Amino acid sequence: MAASQWHLQNTGQSGGVIGEDMRAIAAWVTTKGSGTRVAVIDDAIEVTHPDLSPNVVAGGSLSYRSGVNKGTAFPLPCSINDDHGTAVAGLITARDGNAIGVAGIAPRASLVGLNALSTNLDTDIADALLRDGTQIAVYNNSWGSPDDGQLHAAEAAFKTAIANGIEKGRTGKGSIYVFPAGNGGCYTGQVRLDGSCTGDSDNANFDGYTNFLGVNTVCAVSDKGVKPWYGEVGSNVLVCGVSSDRTANVSTTDITGRSNGSGYRSDFSGTSASTPMVSGVVALMLNVRPELTWRDVRLILAETARKNDATNPLWSNNFSYNYHPSYAFGVANAQSAIARAANWVSVGNSSTLQSCGPFTRTVSFSIADATGTNSSNAVAGPTVEDSQAISSTNCGITKIEYIEVKFAATHTASGDLRVRLVSPNGLVSELASARVCQGSCGSYGDSTGANPWGFGSVRHLGENVAGTWRLQVNDMIPVDVGTVRNWSIRFWGR
Repeated sequence: MAASQWHLQNTGQSGGVIGEDMRAIAAWVTTKGSGTRVAVIDDAIEVTHPDLSPNVVAGGSLSYRSGVNKGTAFPLPCSINDDHGTAVAGLITARDGNAIGVAGIAPRASLVGLNALSTNLDTDIADALLRDGTQIAVYNNSWGSPDDGQLHAAEAAFKTAIANGIEKGRTGKGSIYVFPAGNGGCYTGQVRLDGSCTGDSDNANFDGYTNFLGVNTVCAVSDKGVKPWYGEVGSNVLVCGVSSDRTANVSTTDITGRSNGSGYRSDFSGTSASTPMVSGVVALMLNVRPELTWRDVRLILAETARKNDATNPLWSNNFSYNYHPSYAFGVANAQSAIARAANWVSVGNSSTLQSCGPFTRTVSFSIADATGTNSSNAVAGPTVEDSQAISSTNCGITKIEYIEVKFAATHTASGDLRVRLVSPNGLVSELASARVCQGSCGSYGDSTGANPWGFGSVRHLGENVAGTWRLQVNDMIPVDVGTVRNWSIRFWGR
C-alpha cells in the first residue's frame, strides 16, 4: 500500500509529476511529530483502528453521539457510512514503521477524535473547537458549507469559538484551525476529459466557516501539480495540500467493518484529503517549535509553500511571497516549513496583533447590467468603483496579515456580481465571482444596507496598509440589476 502513497513522496508512481507531493518523507529526517496533539473533528473516528490506535491519546477523544456512547472516549462509527473521519485521521497520524497499512504526514503525532458532526449541533461543534485547548495544538476540520454557490453564514457560536481559540488556546499561543476551501469547482456543470469545467464554480469566500480570522483555508492540487476539477478558489485561501484528480486518488485508513475487511481505502479525494495533509505539516512544525503562535504558523506556511505548476503565467511575487489565484501561496512544504520554523522569530500572539478599522464607506451606486441574453453570451457591465484612502497616521500596520471586507448591495440576483479589492500597489483580491446558483445565491445584506456579507483575504500578506484601497463591482450576467449600499475594510497585522 505504501507505494500508492504518492502524496508522501511522488516518484511518478501514480502517473503524476515527480515531486508533486507534501515533502513528508524528507521532513521525517528531522521529526515525525511525536507528542504533538491533533484533533480530528468529524463524523466518527475509529480510534481502535490498528494503524491509528498507537497514536491515540488515552481518554482524550469524545463521542458527542446521543445514546450509550455519548460522553465516552470512543467516537466510533455506527455504520459503514461513518467512514469520513477515519480516512481523514489516517492522512495525519497513521503510524509508520509498523509493517501494516499506511503512514500519515505526521505519523507519530498524537490523535484525538471528536465526532461533533454526528449530531450536527452548533453547540457540539463549538465545544469541539475549544475542547482541551491547552493540550490540542491543531484542530482539523475536513467539512464546510454546501458547495452550491450560495452564501452560507457561520453560526455565532462558531465565530466565538474560533476567536477564543486563537486568543487563549495553547496557553495564549493560539490554537491552529485548518479547514477546506471546498469541492465546488464545477458544481453546476460537466467536467471535460481534460479536467476543465463547463459550468459554474463556487468560491471559498462564500463559506462562513472559511472566511474568518484565525482559520487556515486549504485548497487542493493533483498529483500533476494543477488544480483539479473540483478545486475552489478564494482570496481567503492560504495554501494547498495534494489530493485526487480524475485518475489518482489518495490511500488512507478505512473503517475495519467493511466487507473487504482490509481497513484501508485507495479512493479518498477532494479537499477533505488535502486539508489533513496541511494539518500534518503543522503538527511537524509545532513539534520542532512548540512555542510558535497561530500567526507564526500561517506566515511560515505561506512563506515556505512550494510553487507548483511553476510555468503558469499567473504566478506573481510580492512582498517576499509567491501567489497564484488558483493556488494561493502554493503547496504546503513539510521539509521547508520545519526548517524555517527552527529559526523563526515570532511575530507574537493575539495580544500583539494590531487592528485598524473598520473604515466604512456609505454609498448608493447603481450597478449597470451586463449585456447579452444569458450567462453564456454575457459581456460584463462597466466597473462601479469606490475608494478608501488610509494614511499611516490612521493605521500603523506596515505588514498586513489579514483583511476583512464587508459588502452590502441590493440586487435581485446577487450571483451576477463580481467583487474585487485592489490595493495601493495594484494587487487584486477577487472577493466574489459571478455564478449561477442552485437556488437563490443569497443576499449581500438587506435593503437598508444592514447585515453585509464578510469576505476574507490573505492575498495581501506583507503589504503596507497606507494608500488608497479600491472596491470594484461588475455585473457579469444580464437581466437583473442592483445597487451598492456600503462597504467597509478592516486590517490585521504588524
